[in-house]
Amino acid sequence: MNHPVHVPPQSPLSPQRPTPTSKAPIKMIVAWTVGLTLLAWLLSRTPFSEVREAITRPSIGIWTLTLGGLLLSYGLRSARLQVVLALDDHNRAPRRWLGLRTDALRVILMHNAAVNLLPMRAGELSFPWLASRELNLPLARAVACLLWMRVQDLIVLITLGVLLWPGVALLWRGTALTAMVLGWWIVSWGLRRWYGQHPEAHTPKPAASTNQSNKMSHVLQRLRHALLEPAHHRPMAWLLTLANWSVKLAAGACLLSAISGSNWGTAWSGALGGELAAVVPLQGPAGFGTYEAGVWAGMAAHLSTQSPALALAVSAALALHVCFLLCAVLAGAVAWLLGHLSSDPTTQQKRPPRQTL
Repeated sequence: MNHPVHVPPQSPLSPQRPTPTSKAPIKMIVAWTVGLTLLAWLLSRTPFSEVREAITRPSIGIWTLTLGGLLLSYGLRSARLQVVLALDDHNRAPRRWLGLRTDALRVILMHNAAVNLLPMRAGELSFPWLASRELNLPLARAVACLLWMRVQDLIVLITLGVLLWPGVALLWRGTALTAMVLGWWIVSWGLRRWYGQHPEAHTPKPAASTNQSNKMSHVLQRLRHALLEPAHHRPMAWLLTLANWSVKLAAGACLLSAISGSNWGTAWSGALGGELAAVVPLQGPAGFGTYEAGVWAGMAAHLSTQSPALALAVSAALALHVCFLLCAVLAGAVAWLLGHLSSDPTTQQKRPPRQTL
C-alpha cells in the first residue's frame, strides 16, 4: 500500500509482466543517449564563451522578473490543484499561505522537482504517491487528476500557440481553432460511444492478457475517470491553467529576449516551443537537449539562419533551462523540508485510512 505503483509487475498472477520491466533500462539508456546527443550537437554550434556570457547578459531586473514569474506560476498550479481536486469541499487545509493550501503547494513543488530531474517524464509517477501522502487521496483519483491536468495543459498550450503565434493570418487562426473544437467534439463523442458499449468493470483483473487491445482499454478506462469527474471541468480550473502557462511563457520569453536580442514575440515562440518539446516521447536527463531544441525551433521559425539572435538561441535556451531547473529543485527541497519540520501530528491522527483503488 505504501508503494502502489510497483504492485502490478510483482503480481504472481501475471508471470508475463516482467517483460516490460526488463525493457525499462533500455528505454532509459535510449532516452539519455538521445537527450545528451541532441544537447551535444546543439552546443557544438554554440561556443562555450557565449553560454557563459548568456548568464551575465540579462540585468538583475530581468532575472528578478523571470524568477518572480516562475514562482507565481507555482502558486497558480497549486491553486488549480485545489480546484481540480475540490480539496476545500472534502477536508480543511492544515495551513494556508496567501490563500493557498500548504499541502497542495507541497505536492506541486515536490512533483515539479521530480518531473524536472528525472528523464522520460518518470517524475510524473511521483504525483500519485505525493497526493496519497499529503492529501490522503485514493490512487485512482490521483491518477485521473494527473491525466486530466496533462490533457488540460496540452490543450491550453496549443490554444496559446494558435492565438499568439507571430505572423499567422487571422483566417488561419480561426480555422485552427475551429479544427480544435471539432476535434475535441469528435473525440468526446467517440469516447462516450465506447464507454456506452464497454461498461466499466468494478473488479480488478490482474491476470488479464497484456495484448494491445487490453492496454488501450485500460487507458480509456482511466480517461473515463478523468473526463467524468465534475470538478475537472470547473471554469476556474481552465482559467488557472491559462494564467499559469501565460505567466510562465511570458517569464521565459523575457529572459530569452534579453539574452538573444530578439523581439518579444520571437522569444515567446521559443519559450512555447521548449514547453511543447516535453510531448516528445524520449526525454533526456532533466529534459536537456529536447528543451533546447524546442526553443531553437520556435525561434528559428521567425528568424533567418544568419540572424545573430538565432546564433544565441541555444545559449539563451540553456540559461533559461538551468534557471527553471534550479528553481524547481530548490523549491521542491524547501517544500520537502518544511513539510517535515512543520508536520502537524494532530492532523495525521485525524486522517482516515488511505484507499488503494
